[in-house]
Formats: sequence, C-alpha cells, structure tokens
Amino acid sequence: MKTKLRFTRGELMAVLFMLVIILSSNIVYYFYKPNPKIGVKMDEYALIFEEIVKTQKFIEDSIADSRLKGRFFTDSVPKLERKSKQKMYEIVKLDVNTCDTNDLVVVPQFGSKRALKLVEYRDRLGGFYSLSQLQEIYILQNIDTNRLKEFLYCKSEKIRKININTASYKEMVAHPYLDSYLTKMILKHRETKGIIKDLDELQEITHAYPELINRLSYYVCF
Repeated sequence: MKTKLRFTRGELMAVLFMLVIILSSNIVYYFYKPNPKIGVKMDEYALIFEEIVKTQKFIEDSIADSRLKGRFFTDSVPKLERKSKQKMYEIVKLDVNTCDTNDLVVVPQFGSKRALKLVEYRDRLGGFYSLSQLQEIYILQNIDTNRLKEFLYCKSEKIRKININTASYKEMVAHPYLDSYLTKMILKHRETKGIIKDLDELQEITHAYPELINRLSYYVCF
C-alpha cells in the first residue's frame, strides 16, 4: 500500500531513518567539545599503529624473500634426510625360449599379435640364441630390443637342433635359415659322398656366406 506521496511503507521508513541520522549528526557536531587530552592519546595510538604496520611489512617482506630463495624458514629448522627411492616391485624376466603368449602380452611394446608371431617364429627356429633375432620378425622390427632386455632373456642351450646328416628335406627346409637350395645341396652331398663332418665342410658344400654359417652353428649338429 502506498502513501499520498506515492512512497511505499518501506521507502517511507528508509527516508525517516535517514532523516534521523542526519539530525543526530548535526546535534553531535554542535554539542561536542573536543578534549585536548584525548587528542594526545590519539597521537600516541597513531604512532603505535604506525609501528605495527612497519613490523608487519617487515615480516611480509622477509617471508617473501625467503620463499624466493627456496629456503622458507629452513635456517632454523633441521633438514630432514630424504629417503632413497625404492622400487615398488621387482621385474621378473622371462626366458624367451620357454614363455608362452600369456606371459609375453604383459611385456611393454607387446600385444597378442606380436606375442603370437614371436612364438610361431621361435618354434620354426627351434629357439633364440640372441634377442637381436627378434628383429627378423616383421611385426617386431620396430621394437627397441635394448628396452626388452629389462624383461626378456634367452638361453642358447635350450635351442632345438637339426641333425644335418639325418634330417629330411621337409624338416630342413622348414627352418628359416635353410632354404630349398641349401637343403638340396646338403641332400645331394649325403647321397653321393656321405655324411657331413662339421661347419667348415657344410660351408664348402653349400657356399653359404660366413654370417649364415655362424647363425646355423646354433641350430645344426652332425
């Protein structure tokens, strides 16, 4: 409900309240007599307040300076000895010649496809004598073998070998390092001249390059 002056009751109360404040201020102004003694005390309080402000400013500057230098109150507090970092767990290495696909999939850079290809190639070879042989598998050529040394190792004594003097054509040609040409040369020599005695004679018969003969040395016996 509004008054005749078109003020609401709330607005009218606010105006009256402001008028009371103004009148009270004028009354205090005319009747107040300053006391000289109070003025002195106020000066003393001002000096004390100024000293407090200076002290607070000094403390703030000191803290800021200490933080910038990286030694926040460390001069008075003894440094705690840092505990040496310890490994949360110990890596268990896998023998690449005995582990299965389930073991390999947990190795970094491996997945189910890479694990399967590794096992398939290992079965054809008869085992690995070096982790560098993993580069011979197409899907593993971009893997960092130095990184894999943290998780894998191989024992060459577990390699399955082929007897050059008794193995069939099918057994030999299935090996990645023995192609059809080399296998036929070996079989022809066996049929015409008998058994092959050692690697030197094998190289002489097949004319294989030394690097291949070195690889075959891990997989053949006589």
